Amino acid sequence: MNETIPSGIRLQRLIQNSHTDILNREKNNDRFMHLYHIGVYWVAFERSAYRLCDLFLENELSLFRVPEYPEYVVMASVPADEAEPYFSKHNVSGDGTYHKVRFDDSLLAVDYCHWHKLVVRSVLQ
Repeated sequence: MNETIPSGIRLQRLIQNSHTDILNREKNNDRFMHLYHIGVYWVAFERSAYRLCDLFLENELSLFRVPEYPEYVVMASVPADEAEPYFSKHNVSGDGTYHKVRFDDSLLAVDYCHWHKLVVRSVLQ
């Protein structure tokens, strides 16, 4: 039954029901890429979106806002058929909708902040 729900509806439900948990995971995230499967796409938010964009040049960036978060939230998405071959070659843990990938290198806050500003500026233009 879950496969018959369109990706857009699944994304909307994920954001509505889990945005607080997602943003808490991303708050000081410097070692993981947290991913969410929404049907034909995998999505990542904030710091994880930065990592996803670094891995997959063909990605789509979106912005959204939530009441308790003062800035735009950046979301990156990649088609599942492009992402899953990467996952089969790397240590990806999780089940169902939520997965994570551990990185050995730490994400530098200055790099992420610079990227976030550029993404917000480019999407809003």
